Amino acid sequence: MIFNKSQSGYFFPISAFFCVSGLFFGFANPVYHFPPMIFVFFFGLNTISLNADSGRQAFARSFLAAGLAYSLCLYWIVIPVSLYGGFPLYLAVFCPLLLGFCVGLFSSFYSVFVHTVKKSFSWFWLGIFGGCVWAGLEFVREYALTGFPWFIAAQSFAIWPQTVQAVSLVGSFGLALIMAACGIWLAAKKLVPACLAAVVLITVLGYGFFLPGQRHESDEVLVLAVQGNIDQTLKWEQDIQLLTVEKYLDLTRQGSAQSMPGLVIWPETALPFYFQEPTQLANKVRDFTLEYGLNLITGSPAYSLDEEDLGYTLYNRAYWISDGFIHDYYDKERLVPFGEYIPLGGYIPFVDKLVEGEMDFSSGKNKSPMIKGDLALGMLICYEIIFPGLVRQRIKQGANLIINISNDAWFGNTSAPSQHLHLSVLRAVEQNRYVIRATNTGISAFIDPGGRVYNQSFLFEDAYLLDRAGLIKAKSIYYHLHWVINCLLAVGAAIALCLHALKKRNLIK
Repeated sequence: MIFNKSQSGYFFPISAFFCVSGLFFGFANPVYHFPPMIFVFFFGLNTISLNADSGRQAFARSFLAAGLAYSLCLYWIVIPVSLYGGFPLYLAVFCPLLLGFCVGLFSSFYSVFVHTVKKSFSWFWLGIFGGCVWAGLEFVREYALTGFPWFIAAQSFAIWPQTVQAVSLVGSFGLALIMAACGIWLAAKKLVPACLAAVVLITVLGYGFFLPGQRHESDEVLVLAVQGNIDQTLKWEQDIQLLTVEKYLDLTRQGSAQSMPGLVIWPETALPFYFQEPTQLANKVRDFTLEYGLNLITGSPAYSLDEEDLGYTLYNRAYWISDGFIHDYYDKERLVPFGEYIPLGGYIPFVDKLVEGEMDFSSGKNKSPMIKGDLALGMLICYEIIFPGLVRQRIKQGANLIINISNDAWFGNTSAPSQHLHLSVLRAVEQNRYVIRATNTGISAFIDPGGRVYNQSFLFEDAYLLDRAGLIKAKSIYYHLHWVINCLLAVGAAIALCLHALKKRNLIK
């Protein structure tokens, strides 16, 4: 044990401070992002786990410490809830706490596991089995409670892309296993486990520095990503819609002046009207693509009428407009809860959505890549990029380039756009694909398969990015092994619990 039982209560505030400061500074924040601080978080959490007097105490203390840590990192939720959702500020401040403690709940489960089995295993196997549980819980977070795999361990190092190259081999969850295991070995406060943790971390996080640098793909496309920087509070007003379209057309002309791009990307809901209707604004965009011979990807709300025209279904759509015609489209699959739909809306009708519209959006069904010539675009709208399974699905269906259109204006000038970008970096490395992000107010970016952000915009500026992106068909090692790695997480945790039960009953030594 690190401290004796009489000291555990005294040191809890210190451990909680480690959790909060480690998580906050380990991810993008308004002060300073230093990735190794994630191990300070693990140290604090493991200290709580190893020194609690009971499983109940381990759960309660880790729930408080981790919940506060995640809540602080999610401070930016106040802005969309208060400014766009209409919640009074004194109520909006509770939303980061609510989501933060929901995410912190998974850390509590991990803490209880470590506390429960700590006497059944040596420090080495406790690290291995604890790492399996932590990574397994991150995997569960992709699906549980509508899914929110934000602040996963590997994300902390995405700002240093060379350190996350192992993601192409074992995925984000595999890297999380290694990081969590090392976190337990460091918390043991013994020389041998600390040295092993140091060797493992230097090897896993450092080998990317010895890999080849910039890649040159045989098949490339010149892409123009446009950032219109439209005020979120004004973009849906009817008299602003024409100005919005004109601004995107003008920025596209500027970006195309020197070299005509093979693909132009505008952000999510760049067109704040129903493009499918034959309006003057829609025709203006169509005529523009016809005049310049452009392939344009742009976001717009869409709808479909039911068979009797008595009702309609809303979609968050990405259109591919080519030479004046709609070539293809993609409807968003994973919707933002409380942003694009209300979970259990029939039971909580008093909760309103953050986005404009009187109805909930519906999930799209057309999930295949949009294809034309050499281009096979795997579309992801907004926070869909944070889900490893969705990106893997796009690759499985043949996508050779990942396109992420988003509108991060909801988050204001906060850390959220950077956190969103760092998750996009992980997806690029994980699936060996170039990722191009076009956002309304930033951060728009070009990311190569090594996770290097080689072109990006700043927040809240009118901008366009013109650069080349490779079209890749080869799949990463992780793509082929993902199911094996995910199974190992569950099997590792199950073996640990079975061995613990057997040892507790003195059936094995």
